[in-house]
Amino acid sequence: MKKYLIVGASGFIGSNILNILPNNINIIIITTNKKKINKIIKNKSFFKHSIKNYNFISIKNKIIIQDIDVIINCTGAYPKKNNNKELIYLNYKFPKLLYNLSISKKSKKFININTLLKNPKSNYVKYKHKLSDYFKSKLSNTKVVDLHVAHLYGDLNNKKEFIYSIIIKIFKGEKILKLTRGQQKRDFIHIKDFLRVLILFLKNKTSRKYSKFEIGSSKSHSIKYVIFLIKRIMGSNIATNFGYFNYKKGEDFSMKSNIKNLVNLKWKPSINLSTGIRFLINEIKYKQLKIKKYKKKFLLSKNIT
Repeated sequence: MKKYLIVGASGFIGSNILNILPNNINIIIITTNKKKINKIIKNKSFFKHSIKNYNFISIKNKIIIQDIDVIINCTGAYPKKNNNKELIYLNYKFPKLLYNLSISKKSKKFININTLLKNPKSNYVKYKHKLSDYFKSKLSNTKVVDLHVAHLYGDLNNKKEFIYSIIIKIFKGEKILKLTRGQQKRDFIHIKDFLRVLILFLKNKTSRKYSKFEIGSSKSHSIKYVIFLIKRIMGSNIATNFGYFNYKKGEDFSMKSNIKNLVNLKWKPSINLSTGIRFLINEIKYKQLKIKKYKKKFLLSKNIT
């Protein structure tokens, strides 16, 4: 029976990973949101699971952590006002502590979710990549698979994601989209393609003590292009105000993954951007239809009583 430990499982990426893990495992789930985790795993049938808070990752539980077979680190924090200490801790210090506590004679896999963003002026990028440098400098029996992930989209539950938010604004009938100049380029990968990669790494044996993979579509599109693509697919004439917002400090203006190593592992993306956007639009429509039917049924039952 394999033993897993996943950190940051209540977030967008972590919750999707939790859903695709095999049932026949013993898993420790580290989270700050136990209620959300219970909701996510209610349809799972793990052989054994326990939900712990972040304090579990400490020297007193070192023996338990050393006995884990697969560690998945999805924790992280994006820049917000006055959260620099949290950002450094979650993107660098905490996963570094977890890695060090896991080191033992037992060989194990440490899957680290990283970013394909590269601008060092961003503290988020700086500390995510600093963690990679640390892994490379300290090779051990805890074998790191460092996944540098492009822009993920396609999940209904990730309401803050750029493509999802634009589609929702159009559905709501907003008159204008207020944006930056839209010159930033991103490599967009659908969540289903990303999960296919992750399943591959969970199944494959790891011989190298550190390996890096870039996860994306290997294609780059500007934000402006994506806006017009969504408008065209939805047949929308919503107005656009490019340049309304300034770019963020440390903004990346280019992103394109090199997936040669993944192609060698018999993987390539199967959902292109246009198809992925159409999938997401249809899923949003279906969800909205279900909500309308539920409300109608609720009102009818209320009137009857």
